[in-house]
Amino acid sequence: MKPDSLFYRMRGVIALVLLLCFVAAFVLSACGPPTQISTADQRSVKVLAAPSTAPALDALNAELHDRQSGVSAHVEYLDSEALQRRIETDPDADLVLTASQEQMQSFTQAGDIDGDARALASNRLVLVATAENPQAITGFDDFTARAADLRVSTCAGDAPCTEAITGLAGDFDLDLGVDEFDVAPAGLTSEPPHPVQSLTAGESDAALDYVTEVLAQDAALQTFDIPQSFQSTTQIWGAVLAEPTSAGDANEFMGILTSERARSAFSGAGFLPAPAAEAEASPDQ
Repeated sequence: MKPDSLFYRMRGVIALVLLLCFVAAFVLSACGPPTQISTADQRSVKVLAAPSTAPALDALNAELHDRQSGVSAHVEYLDSEALQRRIETDPDADLVLTASQEQMQSFTQAGDIDGDARALASNRLVLVATAENPQAITGFDDFTARAADLRVSTCAGDAPCTEAITGLAGDFDLDLGVDEFDVAPAGLTSEPPHPVQSLTAGESDAALDYVTEVLAQDAALQTFDIPQSFQSTTQIWGAVLAEPTSAGDANEFMGILTSERARSAFSGAGFLPAPAAEAEASPDQ
């Protein structure tokens, strides 16, 4: 190579360019594809809960999963009787949510609960008719005046709303039928599992059920308020179980259940806020 040739004079620049290309290729190969968001920090607790809480808990849990970090929940929904049996035998869970204050008191007295239970939300009874409303029910007063001529479906068994409806029937001298599986031509009868399902199936003219059950239905329904003086609300109670898998995770999720995020989820499902005084107290106080 001649000293005065162009290549000879540019050899230093060419070497520098080749070196830079090599370094760039090495860096790019080392970096690889963009790093995926790690879900290693996402933890889960197991919750046993009343079925009426499903719309609220499912919405809350979906939001927690979207965060891909922190604690979320695996929820198993059990009716009151099944929940009682599960807690008394082998709960294999971290938290419990029940729609019965009496049931939560029994858990507390049996030592199944760690710390105090908290009231998380309230549910209320409403009178329900279909959008067509073939019996032309105009309100609760009209309903009570004609109840003996209407087919009315209500809660059955030991569901939390059964006691409330029984009390309501006593206040208005309404006949609560003894056959829990048929809707009779007159008076109040019981139809499992949910009164609004019997109503939408055309098996009754009206239903008494919780507003959250109404909102969970796809069918078009109309509701009539029960007078406040006769209204019976039910609180949703939550607590950490006595032997959770991880006390830290269980208490963290309990904190989420009492947060504004959870209150918004319960409100979106039709629940009312828990009474402030009760929300701060243990159910046996």
